[in-house]
Amino acid sequence: MLAFDTIIAVDWSARSKPSPAKPTKDAIFVGISRKGRETVTYHRTRHAAMRALQGLLDAELLAKRRVLVGFDFPFGYPRGFGKAVTGSDDPLVLWSHLSDVIRDGPDNSNNRFDIAEQLNDLFPGIGPFWGCPAPRATQALPAKGTLRHGHGLPERRLVEQKLPRAQPCWKLFTTGSVGSQVLLGLPHLHGLRRRYGSDLSVSPFEAPDTPIVLAEIYPGLIDTAIKSRAKEGEILDAVQVRLVARAFSQLETSHLSHLLNEGDPVEGWILGLGAEDALVAGLD
Repeated sequence: MLAFDTIIAVDWSARSKPSPAKPTKDAIFVGISRKGRETVTYHRTRHAAMRALQGLLDAELLAKRRVLVGFDFPFGYPRGFGKAVTGSDDPLVLWSHLSDVIRDGPDNSNNRFDIAEQLNDLFPGIGPFWGCPAPRATQALPAKGTLRHGHGLPERRLVEQKLPRAQPCWKLFTTGSVGSQVLLGLPHLHGLRRRYGSDLSVSPFEAPDTPIVLAEIYPGLIDTAIKSRAKEGEILDAVQVRLVARAFSQLETSHLSHLLNEGDPVEGWILGLGAEDALVAGLD
């Protein structure tokens, strides 16, 4: 397998309004590692981030550089969800469906809670999605996860069962939630697939042998090592993308190739799970 020339790590955000002009936590940061040099950029909206990312990928393709792009949200849902929604177990079919129904404006305004409620209506009982501001809560989309019952789906993907501190994708709101990032992230990834076609693949759903490869990352894999290297006053999100990009850039090509080829073809996988020691070693 050919080596990657550039590694990109993206810390996503589900904010419903633009982030402040001054870089702040819980916003979008993009870390880039190429030939031992690292940069971090800050983006106030998802649309702005994707425009910048597409410009970068266009330039990388033109320069014939190979790129791995990691996004810090799940690429799939627990088994059974996609088939119930689309009739197919192929997670990329679900990406396309979400792209059709999610509305995500240039100002970060979006309909994620409406779509989660509509998706819940496809299942018996209440759930699986939960979490929203109290005034938005309904019987179909409860504010608390304990109010769900009888929807018939697993709470976690296999990879999250192996990594309990990773949040399940059904939780849409409050501390640690990742569900809204998924609903608002997968449509943008589908847009990348449409833009780059056969030049792009998605690990672990497709063979990662293209000029651009997308993969799911989870900075929490090496959280302790990252925090120990953060300097006073640095925004942790920015530190994470910089160091995660560095860590993957230092892996042996054969090792990274192996990691990209492993994982569940329906639910997805967190790149680097089980290789934490090697990733930490790449930070120094």
